[in-house]
Amino acid sequence: MRGLIACAGKSTRLFPSTKVLSKQLLPLYDKPLIYYPISMLMKAGIKEIAIITNEDNFELYQKQLGDGSDFGISLQYFVDHKPMGTVGSFKVAQDFVRGQKVCFVLGDNFFYGEQFEKELKKAVSCGAGAYVFGYPVKNPRAFGVAEFDKNGKVTNLIEKPKDPPSNMAVTGIYVYDENCLDYAFKCPLSKRGEYEVTDLNNMYLKQGNLKLVKLSKKNYWLDAGNSESLFVASKYVRKMIKKTKHQIGHLDEIAYKCGYISKQKLQQNYETLKKTEYGKYLEKYLK
Repeated sequence: MRGLIACAGKSTRLFPSTKVLSKQLLPLYDKPLIYYPISMLMKAGIKEIAIITNEDNFELYQKQLGDGSDFGISLQYFVDHKPMGTVGSFKVAQDFVRGQKVCFVLGDNFFYGEQFEKELKKAVSCGAGAYVFGYPVKNPRAFGVAEFDKNGKVTNLIEKPKDPPSNMAVTGIYVYDENCLDYAFKCPLSKRGEYEVTDLNNMYLKQGNLKLVKLSKKNYWLDAGNSESLFVASKYVRKMIKKTKHQIGHLDEIAYKCGYISKQKLQQNYETLKKTEYGKYLEKYLK
């Protein structure tokens, strides 16, 4: 299983903050937003990850994250020269995903919760088909939404519907089998002029190979694609860190706890971070 994170958009909803900087490099409380989707993949056991970005931010991601060796993983970067929707990420990174199972994440999505982590690990370990994760929302018109029959079975997925058939939004993380690249190349351009992930998911659905996992409100999901949602997510992360005394999205900690790096490597990482709150948090593992 490989991970694919989409970060190629122009982030116009966050202008002027994103005029020269990708939104996934903006802070979500105390870490760059990109740390959170990477941490989800790492916790699910995925160590080979590709980040799709645009020309303006390609080098910035490399400077921020390097090749992943600090975290015991492999990070690769691909440039989408003409972003035309989320599914374009598969085409740009086709050599990386060809013949592979893929966990695809929209880079501006934030997830938190024990049920979510458990269900993601289960999906990653499964075989054929696709897994998507649904979450009840108050504003379903802003998302891809699931339609159900009277027995509660998913019959269709609709992108940003004017008249939503339910309040069950499809979140920005998806698990696909090895057929995902073939399906990606079959996706048509939508009315918005984009290759939509909803169309990719509907291809799996029509084949009877898509499962929607309903996440309860005990979990937390937010599309942090605008200033308000980024602020709300930051407040939530701060609250949970203060409440639990545990960090969220701390890549060095996750790498060590998952066994991706040794205590010696953790010590080396700590030496460059020890004057920061992020670094001081690692001291408990070095005693």
